[in-house]
Amino acid sequence: MSPITPHLERQKLIIQPQDLETSDQLCSLGFTKIPSLPQLVYQEINHTQLAEIFGEISKTLPETSQDNSRFLLTRLPLEDRGMLVEFLQAKPLSTITMSVRHAWFLRLLLQQQLFFKYQPIFELKSGKIIAHECLARATNEKGQVIRGKELIDAAISTKLTCEFDELARSICLESIAALQTEDTFFINILPNAIIRNPESIEFNYQQVLDLGLRPENIVFELTEVEVLASCPNLPGIIKRLRDWGFGIAVDDLCGCVSVDHYVMEFRPDLVKLDRRLIDGCSQHPLKQTIIKSLLHSAHEEGILVLAEGLENQADISFCRDLGVDYAQGFGLGRPEKTLKKEPAPLWDFPLSKAS
Repeated sequence: MSPITPHLERQKLIIQPQDLETSDQLCSLGFTKIPSLPQLVYQEINHTQLAEIFGEISKTLPETSQDNSRFLLTRLPLEDRGMLVEFLQAKPLSTITMSVRHAWFLRLLLQQQLFFKYQPIFELKSGKIIAHECLARATNEKGQVIRGKELIDAAISTKLTCEFDELARSICLESIAALQTEDTFFINILPNAIIRNPESIEFNYQQVLDLGLRPENIVFELTEVEVLASCPNLPGIIKRLRDWGFGIAVDDLCGCVSVDHYVMEFRPDLVKLDRRLIDGCSQHPLKQTIIKSLLHSAHEEGILVLAEGLENQADISFCRDLGVDYAQGFGLGRPEKTLKKEPAPLWDFPLSKAS
């Protein structure tokens, strides 16, 4: 009988694990060490099994292991020296597993399956609702809600933050128009997205006009969740938004955003104090000192201040008594598909846990 030629060999998925622990994890998924090269593991597969196997790998291995383990698909016999030559072209597992892990996100972008919830923003002095923040949501195949942080994390991992941000802004404006209200809305915007594609804000401006909305009722909230690209044109882009009538807010001050990064350069209409600074502020002297300093500096420059993440009576009372202008958080109002209208009972509401 003639020997099996390479083109008749079954396809093999060969992996060079990052370490012994990764090797053991792969062996638990059915991989076997190559006797002559025990630093490599393999599994014979057919093309219909690929997606399932990479899916199991993406669920089992930590992301660092996926980044640092390399793989190769080959039909060469294991003992063929040509296989080692081929392995010089091996790629990190993450080049495939990332796509498998975030396949739901890619489908979401293609099918434009976003919807929005609206979290009320309150004037602390009166308890009246003055605006709503628009928060992107989606649902998975099981009907479970995918929250904003998961969407942003997926966008960053797939390097599709610009595409996600532009889609979210467009759908958000359509959703606001469908509400048929003159209320004010805060819309998150990623600075890097408008840096890379400044034409997108021109599209949004035209979209606002076409939908019958008023720019004065829209506040674009700059949210820095990735490393900000260096761009001398960004102040000019912000100025155009202002000239069209849009408000400008800065999110996560003292969290993801440094005090002098945006505030000194763009002089927004409003700054949001990060929830990590606000949470427990009524019992934390250092946080109180920082909040007082930021509040004083902002008011000196005519900038309004909003406290994020307020969940209990003590923190809300502290911020209100200190003179913080606005607030939002689960202790005041949760994100809902419909707009909340009633004022907040600022002197008597229960402790609340995020859900």
